[in-house]
Amino acid sequence: MNKFEAVLIINPEISSKILENELKKFSEIIKSNSGKILNSEDWGLRDLSYKIKAFKKAFYSFFQIEIEGNKIQEIKKNLTQNDNIVRHLFVKVDDHQELPTKLNNEKK
Repeated sequence: MNKFEAVLIINPEISSKILENELKKFSEIIKSNSGKILNSEDWGLRDLSYKIKAFKKAFYSFFQIEIEGNKIQEIKKNLTQNDNIVRHLFVKVDDHQELPTKLNNEKK
């Protein structure tokens, strides 16, 4: 199993119920690909550095994941087809960073 950290940037115009469902779908996709989410953080509604799909803000969610590296492409494909996911990023790491992250502390 490889270690990854993932960030999802989600449409700011959706309701909290839909946001919750999107995060639940993401976790189901990970589990269906034999992976597991070790930790997650909600970074909340944040400003984007530049407009993406006419959005100036978006919801950010951070995940620490263990999954086989060859499964990431399938997950990315699912996320790309989802209109509520504005962007996604997966980074392979040797060790997960300690939580809470700096961004999570910053919003308080």
